[in-house]
Amino acid sequence: MKYSLATYFSKAFLAILDWDLVKKSQLILLYASFIAAVIYFIQIKYMYHPLANTELLVKFQWLYPSVFILNILLILFGFLIKNKPNVHIYYVLFLSVYYPFSLLGLPIGIGLLNMLNGVIFMGITFTALLLFPRFSVYFGLVAYVIAFYLLCALTVLGYLDYAMAYKPYTLLHKDVQSAQIIYSMFYTTLYAVFTIALFDISIERWRRYNSKIQKLSCTDELTGLLNRRGVKQVVDFQMQQAQIIQRETSLIMVDIDNFKKINDQYGHYQGDLVLRHVADILKQNLRANDVIARYGGEEFVVLLPFTSIENAVALAEGCRKALQQSSIAVNETERLYVQACFGVSSTARMDFDYMKLFGQADKALDQAKHNGKNQVRTVHAR
Repeated sequence: MKYSLATYFSKAFLAILDWDLVKKSQLILLYASFIAAVIYFIQIKYMYHPLANTELLVKFQWLYPSVFILNILLILFGFLIKNKPNVHIYYVLFLSVYYPFSLLGLPIGIGLLNMLNGVIFMGITFTALLLFPRFSVYFGLVAYVIAFYLLCALTVLGYLDYAMAYKPYTLLHKDVQSAQIIYSMFYTTLYAVFTIALFDISIERWRRYNSKIQKLSCTDELTGLLNRRGVKQVVDFQMQQAQIIQRETSLIMVDIDNFKKINDQYGHYQGDLVLRHVADILKQNLRANDVIARYGGEEFVVLLPFTSIENAVALAEGCRKALQQSSIAVNETERLYVQACFGVSSTARMDFDYMKLFGQADKALDQAKHNGKNQVRTVHAR
Protein backbone atom coordinates (compact mmCIF):
# COMPACT_ATOMS: atom_id res chain seq x y z
CA MET A 1 0.00 0.00 0.00
CA LYS A 2 1.45 3.35 -1.06
CA TYR A 3 1.40 6.36 1.22
CA SER A 4 1.66 9.99 0.24
CA LEU A 5 4.35 12.27 1.63
CA ALA A 6 1.70 13.93 3.82
CA THR A 7 0.77 10.54 5.31
CA TYR A 8 4.39 9.75 6.19
CA PHE A 9 4.78 13.22 7.71
CA SER A 10 1.61 12.75 9.75
CA LYS A 11 2.74 9.35 11.04
CA ALA A 12 6.17 10.75 11.96
CA PHE A 13 4.63 13.72 13.76
CA LEU A 14 2.23 11.52 15.76
CA ALA A 15 5.19 9.34 16.76
CA ILE A 16 7.10 12.43 17.96
CA LEU A 17 4.11 13.46 20.11
CA ASP A 18 4.61 10.26 22.14
CA TRP A 19 8.29 11.03 22.86
CA ASP A 20 9.36 12.11 26.34
CA LEU A 21 10.18 15.78 27.07
CA VAL A 22 13.94 15.34 26.82
CA LYS A 23 13.77 13.62 23.45
CA LYS A 24 11.46 16.34 22.09
CA SER A 25 13.82 19.02 23.42
CA GLN A 26 16.79 17.34 21.75
CA LEU A 27 14.93 17.32 18.44
CA ILE A 28 14.22 21.07 18.74
CA LEU A 29 17.88 21.73 19.63
CA LEU A 30 18.99 19.72 16.61
CA TYR A 31 16.75 21.86 14.41
CA ALA A 32 18.10 25.02 16.09
CA SER A 33 21.66 23.83 15.38
CA PHE A 34 20.78 23.44 11.70
CA ILE A 35 19.30 26.97 11.61
CA ALA A 36 22.40 28.38 13.35
CA ALA A 37 24.63 26.69 10.75
CA VAL A 38 22.54 28.07 7.87
CA ILE A 39 22.61 31.62 9.29
CA TYR A 40 26.38 31.37 9.80
CA PHE A 41 27.01 30.32 6.19
CA ILE A 42 24.76 33.14 4.93
CA GLN A 43 26.68 35.56 7.16
CA ILE A 44 30.00 34.37 5.72
CA LYS A 45 28.70 34.50 2.14
CA TYR A 46 27.40 38.09 2.37
CA MET A 47 29.91 39.45 4.89
CA TYR A 48 31.64 41.56 2.25
CA HIS A 49 28.55 42.61 0.30
CA PRO A 50 28.51 46.36 -0.50
CA LEU A 51 25.38 46.88 1.64
CA ALA A 52 26.61 44.78 4.58
CA ASN A 53 28.11 46.18 7.76
CA THR A 54 31.30 44.17 7.20
CA GLU A 55 33.14 45.41 10.26
CA LEU A 56 30.35 44.30 12.62
CA LEU A 57 29.79 40.96 10.86
CA VAL A 58 33.49 40.12 11.07
CA LYS A 59 33.58 41.12 14.73
CA PHE A 60 30.63 38.86 15.63
CA GLN A 61 31.26 35.96 13.25
CA TRP A 62 31.84 33.75 16.32
CA LEU A 63 28.22 34.16 17.50
CA TYR A 64 26.36 31.44 15.56
CA PRO A 65 29.17 28.84 15.71
CA SER A 66 29.04 29.34 19.49
CA VAL A 67 25.26 28.83 19.49
CA PHE A 68 25.73 25.69 17.37
CA ILE A 69 28.32 24.22 19.79
CA LEU A 70 26.21 25.10 22.84
CA ASN A 71 23.17 23.42 21.26
CA ILE A 72 25.17 20.23 20.69
CA LEU A 73 26.40 20.29 24.31
CA LEU A 74 22.81 20.69 25.54
CA ILE A 75 21.74 17.73 23.38
CA LEU A 76 24.50 15.61 24.95
CA PHE A 77 23.46 16.80 28.42
CA GLY A 78 19.96 15.50 27.64
CA PHE A 79 21.39 11.98 27.31
CA LEU A 80 23.03 12.32 30.75
CA ILE A 81 19.70 13.09 32.45
CA LYS A 82 17.66 10.58 30.42
CA ASN A 83 17.22 8.31 33.46
CA LYS A 84 16.51 11.18 35.87
CA PRO A 85 12.82 12.00 35.27
CA ASN A 86 12.69 14.52 38.13
CA VAL A 87 15.16 16.73 36.26
CA HIS A 88 13.38 16.64 32.88
CA ILE A 89 11.01 19.55 33.53
CA TYR A 90 13.88 21.82 34.63
CA TYR A 91 15.72 20.93 31.42
CA VAL A 92 12.64 21.93 29.42
CA LEU A 93 12.13 25.17 31.37
CA PHE A 94 15.74 26.17 30.80
CA LEU A 95 15.46 25.47 27.08
CA SER A 96 12.14 27.35 26.86
CA VAL A 97 14.09 30.50 27.76
CA TYR A 98 17.44 29.66 26.13
CA TYR A 99 16.06 28.67 22.73
CA PRO A 100 14.17 31.89 21.85
CA PHE A 101 16.98 34.02 23.36
CA SER A 102 19.51 32.27 21.11
CA LEU A 103 17.56 33.66 18.15
CA LEU A 104 17.58 37.30 19.33
CA GLY A 105 20.68 37.96 17.24
CA LEU A 106 18.54 37.65 14.11
CA PRO A 107 16.16 40.62 14.74
CA ILE A 108 19.13 42.70 15.97
CA GLY A 109 20.96 41.94 12.74
CA ILE A 110 18.25 42.12 10.05
CA GLY A 111 15.75 44.43 11.77
CA LEU A 112 13.06 44.07 14.40
CA LEU A 113 10.25 44.39 11.86
CA ASN A 114 11.62 41.90 9.37
CA MET A 115 8.94 39.40 8.31
CA LEU A 116 11.33 36.50 8.91
CA ASN A 117 11.29 37.25 12.65
CA GLY A 118 7.51 36.95 12.75
CA VAL A 119 7.52 33.67 10.81
CA ILE A 120 10.17 32.17 13.12
CA PHE A 121 8.44 33.46 16.26
CA MET A 122 5.01 32.08 15.34
CA GLY A 123 6.49 28.82 14.02
CA ILE A 124 8.40 28.19 17.24
CA THR A 125 5.39 29.04 19.39
CA PHE A 126 2.98 26.79 17.46
CA THR A 127 5.44 23.88 17.44
CA ALA A 128 6.16 24.26 21.16
CA LEU A 129 2.45 24.30 22.03
CA LEU A 130 2.06 21.00 20.20
CA LEU A 131 5.04 19.28 21.84
CA PHE A 132 5.48 20.70 25.33
CA PRO A 133 3.42 21.51 28.45
CA ARG A 134 1.64 24.84 28.10
CA PHE A 135 3.17 26.47 31.19
CA SER A 136 6.72 25.85 29.92
CA VAL A 137 5.85 27.37 26.53
CA TYR A 138 4.33 30.51 28.07
CA PHE A 139 7.24 30.74 30.50
CA GLY A 140 9.67 31.05 27.59
CA LEU A 141 7.25 33.16 25.55
CA VAL A 142 6.88 35.84 28.23
CA ALA A 143 10.66 36.01 28.71
CA TYR A 144 11.22 36.39 24.95
CA VAL A 145 8.53 39.06 24.52
CA ILE A 146 10.00 41.11 27.38
CA ALA A 147 13.47 40.90 25.81
CA PHE A 148 12.10 41.77 22.35
CA TYR A 149 10.23 44.81 23.67
CA LEU A 150 13.38 45.89 25.48
CA LEU A 151 15.25 45.76 22.17
CA CYS A 152 12.49 47.83 20.56
CA ALA A 153 12.72 50.44 23.34
CA LEU A 154 16.52 50.63 23.06
CA THR A 155 16.24 51.10 19.30
CA VAL A 156 13.58 53.83 19.54
CA LEU A 157 15.62 55.66 22.20
CA GLY A 158 18.72 55.53 20.03
CA TYR A 159 20.83 53.20 22.16
CA LEU A 160 20.75 50.44 19.55
CA ASP A 161 21.00 50.68 15.76
CA TYR A 162 18.22 49.18 13.66
CA ALA A 163 19.28 46.21 11.44
CA MET A 164 22.92 46.34 12.48
CA ALA A 165 23.99 43.87 9.79
CA TYR A 166 23.39 46.58 7.14
CA LYS A 167 25.19 49.85 6.58
CA PRO A 168 23.25 52.79 8.07
CA TYR A 169 22.73 54.68 4.80
CA THR A 170 20.80 51.73 3.30
CA LEU A 171 18.03 52.03 5.91
CA LEU A 172 15.09 54.37 6.45
CA HIS A 173 15.49 57.59 8.38
CA LYS A 174 15.73 56.91 12.12
CA ASP A 175 12.51 58.82 12.91
CA VAL A 176 10.61 56.74 10.34
CA GLN A 177 12.07 53.53 11.79
CA SER A 178 11.03 54.54 15.32
CA ALA A 179 7.50 55.36 14.21
CA GLN A 180 7.22 52.02 12.42
CA ILE A 181 8.52 50.13 15.45
CA ILE A 182 6.05 51.77 17.86
CA TYR A 183 3.13 51.33 15.44
CA SER A 184 4.01 47.70 14.66
CA MET A 185 4.60 46.75 18.30
CA PHE A 186 0.98 47.57 19.14
CA TYR A 187 -0.72 45.82 16.22
CA THR A 188 1.72 42.91 16.07
CA THR A 189 1.11 42.21 19.75
CA LEU A 190 -2.65 42.11 19.24
CA TYR A 191 -2.27 39.82 16.24
CA ALA A 192 0.19 37.51 17.99
CA VAL A 193 -1.91 37.23 21.17
CA PHE A 194 -5.10 36.53 19.21
CA THR A 195 -3.47 33.96 16.90
CA ILE A 196 -1.58 32.13 19.65
CA ALA A 197 -4.66 32.05 21.89
CA LEU A 198 -6.80 30.68 19.05
CA PHE A 199 -4.19 28.05 18.20
CA ASP A 200 -3.76 27.12 21.88
CA ILE A 201 -7.53 26.66 22.34
CA SER A 202 -7.66 24.45 19.23
CA ILE A 203 -4.73 22.35 20.43
CA GLU A 204 -6.26 21.96 23.90
CA ARG A 205 -9.55 20.79 22.41
CA TRP A 206 -7.69 18.36 20.16
CA ARG A 207 -5.73 17.03 23.16
CA ARG A 208 -8.90 16.51 25.21
CA TYR A 209 -10.59 14.72 22.33
CA ASN A 210 -7.49 12.60 21.69
CA SER A 211 -7.21 11.83 25.40
CA LYS A 212 -10.85 10.72 25.48
CA ILE A 213 -10.33 8.46 22.46
CA GLN A 214 -7.14 7.09 24.01
CA LYS A 215 -8.92 6.38 27.28
CA LEU A 216 -11.76 4.57 25.51
CA SER A 217 -9.29 2.46 23.54
CA CYS A 218 -7.49 1.44 26.74
CA THR A 219 -10.56 0.76 28.92
CA ASP A 220 -12.56 -2.43 29.28
CA GLU A 221 -16.18 -1.46 28.66
CA LEU A 222 -17.68 -4.12 30.95
CA THR A 223 -15.64 -3.57 34.14
CA GLY A 224 -14.32 -0.04 33.64
CA LEU A 225 -10.77 -1.30 34.26
CA LEU A 226 -7.84 -0.99 31.90
CA ASN A 227 -7.85 -3.48 29.05
CA ARG A 228 -4.89 -5.46 27.69
CA ARG A 229 -3.65 -2.56 25.58
CA GLY A 230 -3.97 -0.07 28.42
CA VAL A 231 -2.18 -2.17 31.00
CA LYS A 232 0.74 -2.80 28.64
CA GLN A 233 1.34 0.94 28.34
CA VAL A 234 1.19 1.41 32.11
CA VAL A 235 3.41 -1.60 32.82
CA ASP A 236 6.02 -0.38 30.32
CA PHE A 237 6.21 2.97 32.10
CA GLN A 238 6.18 1.53 35.63
CA MET A 239 8.91 -0.97 34.78
CA GLN A 240 11.11 1.85 33.46
CA GLN A 241 10.60 3.79 36.70
CA ALA A 242 11.32 0.72 38.82
CA GLN A 243 14.50 0.03 36.85
CA ILE A 244 15.73 3.61 37.23
CA ILE A 245 15.45 3.56 41.01
CA GLN A 246 16.08 -0.19 41.32
CA ARG A 247 12.90 -0.97 43.30
CA GLU A 248 11.30 -4.39 43.28
CA THR A 249 7.94 -4.52 41.49
CA SER A 250 5.42 -7.38 41.52
CA LEU A 251 2.57 -8.60 39.35
CA ILE A 252 -0.52 -10.72 40.06
CA MET A 253 -2.49 -12.65 37.44
CA VAL A 254 -6.03 -13.69 38.43
CA ASP A 255 -8.17 -16.34 36.76
CA ILE A 256 -11.79 -17.00 37.84
CA ASP A 257 -12.34 -20.66 38.66
CA ASN A 258 -14.92 -22.58 36.58
CA PHE A 259 -15.99 -19.45 34.68
CA LYS A 260 -17.07 -21.42 31.60
CA LYS A 261 -19.33 -23.55 33.80
CA ILE A 262 -20.87 -20.37 35.25
CA ASN A 263 -21.60 -19.06 31.75
CA ASP A 264 -23.04 -22.40 30.63
CA GLN A 265 -25.22 -22.86 33.74
CA TYR A 266 -26.40 -19.31 34.42
CA GLY A 267 -25.95 -17.52 31.09
CA HIS A 268 -23.61 -14.80 29.83
CA TYR A 269 -25.49 -12.01 31.58
CA GLN A 270 -24.73 -13.63 34.94
CA GLY A 271 -21.18 -14.21 33.73
CA ASP A 272 -20.82 -10.48 33.09
CA LEU A 273 -22.04 -9.79 36.63
CA VAL A 274 -19.35 -12.15 37.94
CA LEU A 275 -16.66 -10.26 36.03
CA ARG A 276 -17.88 -6.95 37.45
CA HIS A 277 -18.04 -8.47 40.92
CA VAL A 278 -14.44 -9.71 40.74
CA ALA A 279 -13.29 -6.31 39.46
CA ASP A 280 -15.03 -4.62 42.41
CA ILE A 281 -13.46 -7.02 44.94
CA LEU A 282 -9.99 -6.35 43.52
CA LYS A 283 -10.51 -2.58 43.66
CA GLN A 284 -11.77 -2.75 47.24
CA ASN A 285 -8.87 -4.86 48.52
CA LEU A 286 -5.92 -3.34 46.68
CA ARG A 287 -4.11 -0.04 47.14
CA ALA A 288 -4.80 3.21 45.29
CA ASN A 289 -1.52 3.09 43.32
CA ASP A 290 -1.97 -0.55 42.23
CA VAL A 291 -2.89 -0.96 38.55
CA ILE A 292 -5.78 -3.35 37.87
CA ALA A 293 -6.77 -4.52 34.39
CA ARG A 294 -8.96 -7.09 32.72
CA TYR A 295 -6.45 -8.97 30.62
CA GLY A 296 -8.98 -10.94 28.60
CA GLY A 297 -11.87 -13.35 29.15
CA GLU A 298 -11.92 -14.25 32.85
CA GLU A 299 -8.32 -13.15 33.48
CA PHE A 300 -7.25 -10.05 35.39
CA VAL A 301 -3.82 -8.50 35.91
CA VAL A 302 -2.64 -6.40 38.87
CA LEU A 303 0.64 -4.48 38.79
CA LEU A 304 2.04 -3.64 42.24
CA PRO A 305 4.63 -0.85 41.88
CA PHE A 306 7.59 -0.94 44.29
CA THR A 307 6.18 -3.99 46.10
CA SER A 308 8.11 -7.03 47.32
CA ILE A 309 7.05 -10.56 46.46
CA GLU A 310 6.08 -11.18 50.09
CA ASN A 311 3.75 -8.17 50.22
CA ALA A 312 2.33 -9.07 46.81
CA VAL A 313 1.48 -12.58 48.02
CA ALA A 314 -0.21 -11.11 51.12
CA LEU A 315 -2.30 -8.75 48.98
CA ALA A 316 -3.25 -11.58 46.63
CA GLU A 317 -4.28 -13.76 49.57
CA GLY A 318 -6.40 -10.92 50.95
CA CYS A 319 -8.20 -10.59 47.60
CA ARG A 320 -8.70 -14.37 47.39
CA LYS A 321 -10.30 -14.52 50.86
CA ALA A 322 -12.50 -11.47 50.19
CA LEU A 323 -13.72 -13.04 46.94
CA GLN A 324 -14.34 -16.41 48.58
CA GLN A 325 -16.42 -14.82 51.34
CA SER A 326 -18.57 -12.77 48.96
CA SER A 327 -21.43 -13.89 46.73
CA ILE A 328 -23.70 -12.77 43.92
CA ALA A 329 -27.48 -13.17 43.88
CA VAL A 330 -28.46 -15.43 40.99
CA ASN A 331 -32.17 -15.23 41.82
CA GLU A 332 -34.37 -14.69 44.86
CA THR A 333 -33.36 -17.98 46.47
CA GLU A 334 -29.87 -18.77 45.13
CA ARG A 335 -26.50 -17.08 45.58
CA LEU A 336 -23.36 -17.77 43.58
CA TYR A 337 -19.99 -17.98 45.34
CA VAL A 338 -16.98 -17.16 43.16
CA GLN A 339 -13.40 -18.32 43.61
CA ALA A 340 -10.20 -17.62 41.69
CA CYS A 341 -6.56 -18.60 41.26
CA PHE A 342 -3.78 -16.07 41.79
CA GLY A 343 -0.30 -16.25 40.26
CA VAL A 344 2.33 -13.86 41.64
CA SER A 345 5.72 -12.86 40.21
CA SER A 346 8.35 -10.27 41.04
CA THR A 347 11.38 -8.54 39.50
CA ALA A 348 13.49 -9.59 42.50
CA ARG A 349 15.38 -12.28 40.58
CA MET A 350 15.00 -11.16 37.00
CA ASP A 351 15.64 -8.20 34.74
CA PHE A 352 13.05 -5.43 34.62
CA ASP A 353 11.35 -7.09 31.65
CA TYR A 354 7.55 -7.08 31.68
CA MET A 355 7.38 -10.11 29.36
CA LYS A 356 9.35 -12.17 31.87
CA LEU A 357 7.23 -10.77 34.69
CA PHE A 358 4.02 -11.82 32.89
CA GLY A 359 5.53 -15.19 31.99
CA GLN A 360 6.42 -16.03 35.59
CA ALA A 361 3.00 -14.91 36.89
CA ASP A 362 1.28 -17.00 34.20
CA LYS A 363 3.39 -20.01 35.17
CA ALA A 364 2.42 -19.58 38.83
CA LEU A 365 -1.24 -19.24 37.78
CA ASP A 366 -1.06 -22.56 35.91
CA GLN A 367 0.32 -24.24 39.02
CA ALA A 368 -2.58 -22.86 41.06
CA LYS A 369 -5.10 -24.17 38.52
CA HIS A 370 -3.60 -27.66 38.45
CA ASN A 371 -3.24 -27.95 42.21
CA GLY A 372 -6.81 -27.59 43.38
CA LYS A 373 -7.68 -23.99 42.34
CA ASN A 374 -8.76 -21.21 44.75
CA GLN A 375 -5.19 -20.52 45.87
CA VAL A 376 -2.21 -18.18 45.54
CA ARG A 377 0.98 -19.46 43.93
CA THR A 378 4.30 -17.78 43.19
CA VAL A 379 7.29 -18.67 41.03
CA HIS A 380 10.69 -16.98 41.35
CA ALA A 381 12.86 -16.67 38.28
CA ARG A 382 16.18 -18.48 38.68
